[in-house]
Amino acid sequence: MEKPIIVAELSINHLGMVNIAKKMIDSAVDCGANLIKLKCKNVNKYYKNDGKKWRKFNFKEYRQSLELSKDDFSELARYCNSKGIDWFCTVHDSEGLEFIRGFQPPFYKVASMDAGKSDFVNEVIQSCKADNKPLIISLGGKDDKFTDELVEKITDSGIQAFLLHTVSIYPTPAGKSNINYVMKLIKKYSSENIKIGYSGHEVGFSASLMAAVYGAQMIERHFSLSRDFSIHHIEAALVPSEFRQMT
Repeated sequence: MEKPIIVAELSINHLGMVNIAKKMIDSAVDCGANLIKLKCKNVNKYYKNDGKKWRKFNFKEYRQSLELSKDDFSELARYCNSKGIDWFCTVHDSEGLEFIRGFQPPFYKVASMDAGKSDFVNEVIQSCKADNKPLIISLGGKDDKFTDELVEKITDSGIQAFLLHTVSIYPTPAGKSNINYVMKLIKKYSSENIKIGYSGHEVGFSASLMAAVYGAQMIERHFSLSRDFSIHHIEAALVPSEFRQMT
């Protein structure tokens, strides 16, 4: 069995602090990660002004506090290079896409929450084509019709892509990761240009191991130095000891 590409997704678990992000990168490298993944979005434009709260905080203000600055990205790009590990980024908007293109990472990633935004996905695909970069796109909450149309679009563009099976529940309860769907995606869509992977949010990593056994060629997991941080989605992260066991 060919070992899949292992992605350590830092998500917002660096708390918006570049020094914590560097420690996470050190640990992820030590734990056997092949790639580091970051996130980039204009929080003020992305989220609505609907007064949404998280633990009594204004959600937009809370979420903005966890975002990396452009200078942080430049510093972390240099740091990853010094550690001998590549990084890429989930882009959530056109502004973030254009900024990240300047670094020429090995992939451009679209998250499940943005995969249904046809115009944006088309823009990312065209950027992949122009820059000769593969697309990574998560399929959380998407049906077969959506994936059929997406694969047709990817095939027509001539780019390479990873389709990641995802269950968008943070954390995903035991037995709810629907890992058999990885085999269905492989059988239906796998080709020279399209590979199938898994972006897991389960507690632990048994579903991630099963995805690899079934043939997933990329495993992406949230990574954190600790699960004691009071931020959303932290329960879906693996801490270093767990990530090392998984790899």
